[in-house]
Amino acid sequence: MMEKEKEPVQSILRSLISYYIVPRRLEDRIRVLSARAVSITDPEELNEVNEQLRALLREHMDRLRRMFASHSVPAERRKSRLGIPI
Repeated sequence: MMEKEKEPVQSILRSLISYYIVPRRLEDRIRVLSARAVSITDPEELNEVNEQLRALLREHMDRLRRMFASHSVPAERRKSRLGIPI
């Protein structure tokens, strides 16, 4: 019985900690802000959160662009019907 009583308290505590502690990974910060934006009712606060979210999404896209730009794609090797590389 004691274990079952502790479980909801621990999950609530984990939720509060994850909400108030700033996540380190960019994806985590985007996830937290997105969840927060859904629950906000105040228009001014929602605008502020949306601006922060847009900035994080821009940063994420920039990181993805840099990551893909730094990877070279090997040339595709095809063979003709005769078995000769083109």
